[in-house]
Amino acid sequence: MNPYYFIIEAEPQHGNPIGAHVSRAIVHVWLLSTGIEEARAKALSFLAADLWEVLEEKEASVLTAEQIDSLGDDDVLSYQAAKSEGIYATFNYWHK
Repeated sequence: MNPYYFIIEAEPQHGNPIGAHVSRAIVHVWLLSTGIEEARAKALSFLAADLWEVLEEKEASVLTAEQIDSLGDDDVLSYQAAKSEGIYATFNYWHK
């Protein structure tokens, strides 16, 4: 399994309770997968399950050992959470 990282712009769908206060979000998704297409499908499924509609995929990459070694503190925590949980996401919200 390889580590993958996505940056995705999304908006809350009808029924998402956060939609009352948030119009959009930039979502940073970290996960482990066997290939980029499978990783993308997992990321999109994860967001759909939480009632987020993907507007645009801004970045998609497999992380190299060098990139992992150079991660900042917050990103290291996100990467480690993905390693232990399989997937991890942080949301940067655009409030209404």
